[in-house]
This record gives sequence, structure tokens and C-alpha cells, in this order.
Amino acid sequence: MKKILLFVLFAICLPGLLLAQDTESTSSSSQYGMGSQMFTFRAGPVVPAFFFRPDQSDTFLSFDEMRMKVGGYGSIRYQGFLNNTLALGGELGYLFSYDIGGDLFTSVPFQAKLTWIPLQGTFELPLSIGLGFAYNSYNSLVDTSFLSLLSTFEAGISWYFREDWGITIGTGLQVIPEIYGNAHTYPNDTTIAGFMPITLSVTYRSN
Repeated sequence: MKKILLFVLFAICLPGLLLAQDTESTSSSSQYGMGSQMFTFRAGPVVPAFFFRPDQSDTFLSFDEMRMKVGGYGSIRYQGFLNNTLALGGELGYLFSYDIGGDLFTSVPFQAKLTWIPLQGTFELPLSIGLGFAYNSYNSLVDTSFLSLLSTFEAGISWYFREDWGITIGTGLQVIPEIYGNAHTYPNDTTIAGFMPITLSVTYRSN
């Protein structure tokens, strides 16, 4: 499963790199400038990628060992451009996944998002990183909820079928750490979870 996810990420990035050489390398003008804006709506499946538990014997759990099913992810994002290639803004999302017993895990991430777009025009290659927090809830035998840190990395391929409207196919990794200190009842329950959304986005841009 891990190899399949890496192949999906590579397959999304490779066409953009080729297009950057073939279609946009001759253009010296930028699509964006300071004050340009982007509104993005995203949705798609999310794959539980791994659990990392440093203080337990089964330290690393892969997709097949996590006992969780493919879930879903959706979000809204706003960004304003700092210069010709960098955009800064925020994203609010919703992630869910069921385990094999039918219990529901949900996460509501809210994060600051920085996007670099080296390839611009009809076809674009957005690369993003994000930092923020997530409110997480797991409805099992004992309902639990907690606020955690959040970090993300994303890559995609965008096609603008109009000057101001475009669609993007993208994927990436969301890392959600659940960290407990020695004062906690179960200090060894510290877990770092990784989820991989595979999304279709609709973006409106204004210059």
C-alpha cells in the first residue's frame, strides 16, 4: 500500500514538471502578483497512512496494520499572494475515517498554509506546507477528544479551464501527533498519525 501511495504522489508531480519545461519555460510573465487571491474548495478520499508509537513494542503500524478504513476529507482555503509565486492564507477542513469495528475517528484541522507555484498559467504546479492545530475525536468504547498540533505537505496539478476558474488533483500527507507527558495517566500512548488525502479541488483566482 505504501508503494501505491508513493506512486500516486509521483504520478501527480511528474506531468507538472514536464509541462514546466515544455509549455511555460518560454514565458517570462507571472500569472500573479502581490494582492492576487485564491479561494479553493477541496474534497476526496483520505487514506490512513501510518501510526508511529515510539514507546510501544509495535512502534510503526502501516496501513494494513492500522485497522482503519479509507475515509474522506473536505476543506475550504483562502490565500493571498505575497509576491509572484508565494501565497499565504488559511484552511479549515474535516477528516473522518472508520475503524474495522465501525468506530468513527474525526479531525477538524485549521492551519496556516503557504503555497509555492513555480509553474503558472493554464497549467500550474502548486506545492504547499501547512502548520496549525486539529480537534480530534474518536468514538470507541471510551469516547475521547483532544486538541493536537498539525503539519501538512501537499503537491498537485492544476488546470485552469477559464482565466479565473480551475481544478486541481492533489495529494499529500497530514501528520497529527497525540503527545502525552509523564504526568498523564497513560504516558506511553503517545502516537503520531499520518493521513493521505487524495483530493479534487475547485479554485477561483483573482488578480
